[in-house]
Amino acid sequence: MAKRNQKENKWKKVIDNFLIFNLLIIIIGALFFLVAVFLSANGNGKLYELFQRLWFPIFIPALSIFFTAILSEAVTTRIRL
Repeated sequence: MAKRNQKENKWKKVIDNFLIFNLLIIIIGALFFLVAVFLSANGNGKLYELFQRLWFPIFIPALSIFFTAILSEAVTTRIRL
């Protein structure tokens, strides 16, 4: 039984690290978006165009994984109560 808990703890650490990395991508994306909007308002739209090209392949999956993790955690917590 103790070995099983160690294995579960290892998987939990791997998933937690992945979700932390995912959150980091979201935060960097938000800052990138703010800088791109600011520069676009001042006449330089290249960074905003780059953000638009990265939106679907990088930021949408990161947001989807993040909100799915939050929802699944809420459901499992609710079931355990």
